[in-house]
Amino acid sequence: MLGFHFKETMRGNWRPVDGGAERPIEFTVVARAASLFDHVRDKMATLEGTLNIEGLVHGAAVKGELTIDPLFGKLIRYVIDFTGDDGTAYKLEGQKDVRFTDLLHTMTTLPARITRLDGSEVGSALLFFDKRDLPRFLASFRLG
Repeated sequence: MLGFHFKETMRGNWRPVDGGAERPIEFTVVARAASLFDHVRDKMATLEGTLNIEGLVHGAAVKGELTIDPLFGKLIRYVIDFTGDDGTAYKLEGQKDVRFTDLLHTMTTLPARITRLDGSEVGSALLFFDKRDLPRFLASFRLG
């Protein structure tokens, strides 16, 4: 079956819930849908890549899911699972709420939260897609 994949990097800052100082956060993921037909139906893609959250994890391998529904659902939702440097399982969840009246901002800004698997919040983050990365991002799109 014909599918697609692309690579995306987002960077920003996160703040621990305990009120600590803001720290850098960055992830690079490859989003992959094995079947265009299935993706049109369910809007889902898998994620694999790496994640750095200063003070929490450095270079962790990550897996997750990406919901891509900017037209009808007006959202792009990331769910990324990872293990911190302390051996604890965490989740990064974020959603771009797409507004056509502010398309550039809403397609490049990802508010997110970091939780333990029990749901307790570790911190919040605000990540951005750097518009200077657009040519590299577009060049990463592949069918197959």
